[in-house]
Amino acid sequence: MARKLPALGKELVDRIEEAWQQPQADWARKRLLVVRLIALHQSSVAEIMTIAGVCRQTVFTYRDKVVAEGVEGLLKRDWAGARTPAVHGAVEDEFKAKLEAGDFRQARDAQKWIAKRTRKQLTESGVRKLIHRLGGKLKVPRKSHRKKDQAASDAFKAELPGRLAAVVGERPDKTVRLWVLDEHRYGLLPVIRRVWSRRGVRVHAPYATTYKWGYLHEALEIDGANDAQLLFTPAINQDIHALFLKQIACSDPDSLHVIIQDQAGFHLRAEDPRLPANVRLLPLPPYCPELNPVEGFGRLLKAPTANRLYSNLRQLEDHLIAVARYWTKPGQVRSLIHGWMREQTNAGAPL
Repeated sequence: MARKLPALGKELVDRIEEAWQQPQADWARKRLLVVRLIALHQSSVAEIMTIAGVCRQTVFTYRDKVVAEGVEGLLKRDWAGARTPAVHGAVEDEFKAKLEAGDFRQARDAQKWIAKRTRKQLTESGVRKLIHRLGGKLKVPRKSHRKKDQAASDAFKAELPGRLAAVVGERPDKTVRLWVLDEHRYGLLPVIRRVWSRRGVRVHAPYATTYKWGYLHEALEIDGANDAQLLFTPAINQDIHALFLKQIACSDPDSLHVIIQDQAGFHLRAEDPRLPANVRLLPLPPYCPELNPVEGFGRLLKAPTANRLYSNLRQLEDHLIAVARYWTKPGQVRSLIHGWMREQTNAGAPL
């Protein structure tokens, strides 16, 4: 038989109202709201549950407590607070720094570090929850060449406006268009990528060892029209690179085109006579591919071709062209450009 809510005595009701008028913590206010609704005797248990946001048992628990111990007992909280987590404060900041540096290959590595640093033993499950709470995620690290100079990479970002001004001059007589350029190799050897599948089921991808390659040259405009230029070639060398630079130059002959590119051996240098007259080169620091947004463009083009076999390069190129139609739209090109690069180029370059 369902429990009913009998009327509370007048003296108890007066005390509830008196407490209700006084400042209270959120948890105390909720308890008083429940018993106050009971005292008013105008709402059913279901309605009180909805109004106060509590379960049915809580309504009766608060009602029994206020009857047995009065308002003072209702507002007494036997709670000493949550226990202090093992990783907090300065230790938490240190742990986050190690996460950002990729120092933990497994949750077990983090578990050992926490035990050594705090002398507290967490379970592996607890460590994973901690990592997720702090924004951690299992990732495949990006390769970084041992010769990379991080200081040079940081300096390029900071000095980009000045370097652009030095390349184009303080008062260029033409409209300046700024590009980032790179190349990607594609071929009939399949690219194997992860796929979603059911747990316990082994997924297979078609594979054949076929060594036939082609090269896709890509240039993305950093700002302005956010244009894109592509060129498919069977090989890659300085003459072919000169051909791609000529393609960019001819896309807008009346403008000055500044090309940001890496220092690959098959890239032209600023003094090369094959360089078009309206093209200027701005080299990236060595071994810093993360500075070039075109790296991401190449990965996006290749993604739909993963785990698939193609009978010939033309078939693969047709698929790449179809994918490129989407990613070469101005809005998509803009989304690929690094925010710092767009800000820095607009900070001092006469674009």
